[in-house]
Amino acid sequence: MDQNKIEFRKVRDFGGLLNVTFDYIKKNFKVLFKSNLLISAPFILLAGVFLGIYQSSMFNFTSDNVLPQIGIPFLLSMVFLFLSYFVITVVTYSHLLVYMQSETGTIDIDDIWQTVKKNFFMILFTGIGNTVVVGFGFIFLIIPGVYLAIALSLIFIVRLEEGLGFVAAIKRCTKLISGNWWFTFGLLIVVGIIQGFLQYILYLPNYIVMFFTVFTGVNSESSGLNRILYIFSSIISSFGSLLYMISTISISFHYYNLVERKEAPGLLQQIEDIK
Repeated sequence: MDQNKIEFRKVRDFGGLLNVTFDYIKKNFKVLFKSNLLISAPFILLAGVFLGIYQSSMFNFTSDNVLPQIGIPFLLSMVFLFLSYFVITVVTYSHLLVYMQSETGTIDIDDIWQTVKKNFFMILFTGIGNTVVVGFGFIFLIIPGVYLAIALSLIFIVRLEEGLGFVAAIKRCTKLISGNWWFTFGLLIVVGIIQGFLQYILYLPNYIVMFFTVFTGVNSESSGLNRILYIFSSIISSFGSLLYMISTISISFHYYNLVERKEAPGLLQQIEDIK
């Protein structure tokens, strides 16, 4: 096995999880980014286009009937943005699985695509079920909803790695998270802040166009140009969804960290190999 290949089954502290997350992205950036971009690009582009149409209509002060114009574009932009996040989730987890199964850590996009097709509907239905469970937690009491949202952040990698059903995966997540909830909460917060900062950089063109439109005003002659500017800047902003791979990779390494802390399968395997 390649000595440079990243080890998953290993106990890591907070800093170690952050370091290995970005080390993984650095070592696999070309295939990881390219596979996510190729597969999710249609949804990202459509999300950007409809978001640009929505924003250009919202700031078109010459329109007498704004709300009917922005309702459908906004809804469609949210649908396609959700789909882009979902596809990025599937692709990133698929990359992780293929990487782990590879002896050298060298993989190609076709291997990822085959794994995406294999796990697509399982992750889709898991995501829907997860949303329902966490949603009910928030409806009845806020605290159970927050607890479940953090605990079930592990559910995708649990199902993929251990092959458990949905209910069994929920029980497995709560078992792994026991005694480590605050650690997991802190990890997700820090990673979320990092993602948010990087996404903010991609949102800058959108903010620039927005301020330009507000301060210069919009008339019938310039509204077409403004719409093009909004669509272009919104497409750039929508590519920020690709950064979601950071939290996906981070929570995956945390899963293996928790399993190793509680059950030490990696250590037991090393002892067995020595024998």
